[in-house]
Amino acid sequence: MSGSGSTAPRILIAGDVCGRLAALYKRVASVNKSNGPFDALLCVGQFFPSDPSGIEDMQKYIDGTEPIPLPTFFVGNYGEGANLLLSASKLKAAQAGLSMEGIPVCQNLTWLIGSGILNLHGLRIAYLGAKYIPDLYQDAKGAAAAGAHHEDDVDALRAFADDKAVTDLFLSNEWPLGVTNGADLVNVPPNVNAATGTMIAADLATELKPRYHFAGTEGVFYAREPYLNPDADHCTRFIGLATVGNDKKQKFLHALSPMPASTMALSDLAIRPPNLTVSPYEIARIESKSAGSRATNLRNGLAKDTSRGGKHPVDVDGQYWRYDVGQTKRQRRDDGDRVCVEFVTRGTCSREGNCRFKHDLGDGTPIPKGACFEFVTKGSCERGADCRYRHSLENPERREPLPAGVCFDFFKTGKCDRGADCRFSHSLDNPAPPRPTGPCWFCLSSPEVSTHLVLSVGDHCYCALAKGPVVQGHVLLLPIEHFPSTVSLAFDVLDEMQKYIDGLRECHRSQGNAIVIFERYIQLRAGTHAHIQIIPIPEAEAQSARGAFETAAMQAGFEFQSLPSGKSHRQAREALWELVQNRNYFYVELPDQARLVHPLDGGAKMSMQFGREVVATLLNKPERGDWKACVMSKDEETNMAEEFKQLFTNFDPML
Repeated sequence: MSGSGSTAPRILIAGDVCGRLAALYKRVASVNKSNGPFDALLCVGQFFPSDPSGIEDMQKYIDGTEPIPLPTFFVGNYGEGANLLLSASKLKAAQAGLSMEGIPVCQNLTWLIGSGILNLHGLRIAYLGAKYIPDLYQDAKGAAAAGAHHEDDVDALRAFADDKAVTDLFLSNEWPLGVTNGADLVNVPPNVNAATGTMIAADLATELKPRYHFAGTEGVFYAREPYLNPDADHCTRFIGLATVGNDKKQKFLHALSPMPASTMALSDLAIRPPNLTVSPYEIARIESKSAGSRATNLRNGLAKDTSRGGKHPVDVDGQYWRYDVGQTKRQRRDDGDRVCVEFVTRGTCSREGNCRFKHDLGDGTPIPKGACFEFVTKGSCERGADCRYRHSLENPERREPLPAGVCFDFFKTGKCDRGADCRFSHSLDNPAPPRPTGPCWFCLSSPEVSTHLVLSVGDHCYCALAKGPVVQGHVLLLPIEHFPSTVSLAFDVLDEMQKYIDGLRECHRSQGNAIVIFERYIQLRAGTHAHIQIIPIPEAEAQSARGAFETAAMQAGFEFQSLPSGKSHRQAREALWELVQNRNYFYVELPDQARLVHPLDGGAKMSMQFGREVVATLLNKPERGDWKACVMSKDEETNMAEEFKQLFTNFDPML
């Protein structure tokens, strides 16, 4: 099932199916027709019916009477009739032994049994099957019969946390406990509280550090703000999905098209969205005795980044929790003989001297991080070479991750021979965005910038006359700092940019014009400075703008996707990020504020002048489609800039 190539796979993820396969695939068919084709469907939460009446309908799909139109994978092997409907698959599983690729149930339906790592079209997908039932956590036979996970499933998945590869997706049936810590409470569903979810899911999410974490079970849709993982450059997005066909119309199907992390540059993985927060699990692990100083460090360090997305409530005085696998094992074993899972997993323990579990080998020597529990306690391991834990009592060399934007030489040696000429940050506390590798036309501090075109400068961005404008009033909006695209900007920059857009819209409206806004983001070796173009068009042509762009797209061999309407500029930018991820893209906002996007998969090409070519054609000025054909003298540019400054004065948000 492994994939190759640079095209991002297109994946659908569904919440609790509860046997409603007909409703699920009806919705899948609709989404596939409008935005497909999709490569696979992943299902989290309860997959089988909630009552016996649904068994017969589900049997039709498993025996082949009803076709399954898309390769489907599920992890929730519980519900009415689950054991009956999976009886043949369980025999296959017993014969196959360990199989992380899943067990075929029927054509296009695969059961992801236990736990493991699935390689699907290049995506690294970690999964924990079944559900948590405390009384069955150590009872392998009972857990298998009841659709519960066993302690070995959890330990096996934890072993993958030390792998260097980045986990793209993590699938768990249950929510992680504490996921709403530090989140914007306005977006948290009413029935979700501090007790929602399991500690096992939270602990695994903490260790696996997936780019996306999907879960079901709670019957509601919730997309948490992205959070940054400690000791990792990339962030995680948690999405809880509702039940298929629920009567409250909660979202149960989510579309995703992420580039596999294995194909991405570290700098792309490290791009931080504007509404980033501290890890909810990092907040939850703050001990009461050090809450004040630790919370201050979080706010002054990582939380400094989250402030870019507004003031997220960081609940440092709320519920504190810890997950300890040993809690479920005390029923049968003495605490003093048990190894501390947290210490072996992380190399440290949040309970410090108050922990009742072992941190050493009995002679004061610390237990090595990542060591096999059986090897540590018994001196041997039945799994032998197949065990993914370390069969060594020597501590591995610690390797701290390089923070995003920090100079490698400075990080390793504390100095850098390039000094002030280095384009990376020489600070571990507040790493800055990398500077461009060469001269940038758009950096205000660059000698290459055409300052005579600058119309207005704010705190975070500035407005400038476009070089070779299509018409008078054609301007660019740019961040002052060197960021590659608008989806990588902080909310305070986006807010100021929106103030400029609103001012420009009113300015042109006073002249009887509407505006078209577009951005073309292409990753270049020398770096790209984010900018959007704003071009006025007569009000009479406003209704024709959408048709002009869609026709041009069809002629170029692609079709635009629409972003949700009626959203604020912050919500729209987050929706854009969800759609394009780290891919190149073209984005246009039309006079009626409808938003169209075309994500460019790896290798896909698009005219550098596409946006202005469409507008120029719409205005019956096709000859002005290329800015190089419209370049004016510096005096002409200066005069045009001064004229527009005068017109814009009463609408400039910085005045």
